[in-house]
Amino acid sequence: MNLKCKRTDLIEAVNIVEKAVPVKTTLPIMEGIYLEAKDDCFHLVGNNMDLGLECVIPAEVKEKGMVVVKANLFSVAVKKLPDFEEDVYLEVDDKEQIKIACGNAKFDFATASAEDFPLLPLVEDENCFEIKETYLKNMVRQTVYAISTKEDKPVLTGVYFDISDGTIHVVGCDGYRVAIRKEEIDTDKEIKFILPGKNAKELLSIIGDSEDYIQISLSKNNVKMSLKNCTFVSRIIDGEYLNYKSVADHKNNLVIEVETKKILNSIDRAAMIVSESAKSYVLLNIEDDSVFINCESVMGKVNDKFSVNMIGEPMQIAFNPRYLIDAFKNVDDETVKFSFSTPVTPTVISPVEGDRFTYIVLPVRMK
Repeated sequence: MNLKCKRTDLIEAVNIVEKAVPVKTTLPIMEGIYLEAKDDCFHLVGNNMDLGLECVIPAEVKEKGMVVVKANLFSVAVKKLPDFEEDVYLEVDDKEQIKIACGNAKFDFATASAEDFPLLPLVEDENCFEIKETYLKNMVRQTVYAISTKEDKPVLTGVYFDISDGTIHVVGCDGYRVAIRKEEIDTDKEIKFILPGKNAKELLSIIGDSEDYIQISLSKNNVKMSLKNCTFVSRIIDGEYLNYKSVADHKNNLVIEVETKKILNSIDRAAMIVSESAKSYVLLNIEDDSVFINCESVMGKVNDKFSVNMIGEPMQIAFNPRYLIDAFKNVDDETVKFSFSTPVTPTVISPVEGDRFTYIVLPVRMK
């Protein structure tokens, strides 16, 4: 293998594929990054059998070839290349040593045979749809925070994708809250899958905010997302997801409109004295176009108040403050609508206009 590529391209590719390199594994070959030079392109692959990432960057290929390099050594070396030089030269010699050169900096590392490396699983492009990169990023960001961290219900540890009737719903749920994000897309396909939460978070660190389209393809066990120069392949979680649409059905006895930043800051202040171990909560007393926030714990008391637009009967209702803070931090709208039924039934947070997102949270039963 013998090639030349741009240092910035190489660093970007390594930053991506190393996210799929396992920290611990019984197969030493998987601690490496697969490198292949062919057809004026340089391919880099990381794979932990749960998530696989491949990046392809332009290169001047003098000699084709493929090897596996130790990920931690290769990553550190690439990131420490001198920034006053743009071209990086990579060559594998007769002793299967990889030589990396950039300016006056040179590295030599041992390599392993590429034949033993598990490449990304094949996912055909038949069962697929396209979505704008910025849509996908926002939809995952605004739902992944609500997934469960408990393994007793595996389906709730992932982000659910539900595509039907030209609409995509992305859902996160942990049993106490549900986050639903919706967009219209140009497809007549019906596709459903659950993306593991850990991999969904890695996806967020890879995709950007462009208007480019990402193709998403599904097989029995895996989902593939094809970006501009990167391929993301993840296993999917097997199981039946909850009926989130029925959860979203709601009778409104009280509706308020409130500035997102105002309520976020107020609840954040109250949460300063909340202890998870003591199961403290924030109490919202809603009356006379005002919300009075009260929080009391062994550490002290916090009281706050702000104005809202209110329609309906007064109500007192309590919440785990973290659930509300997570929601409001991920809402892009300046103003949101709070819809209440009773103090012991789920509350809905949604846009003032439209239904791009729906956040449902269970209140806390007050002692």
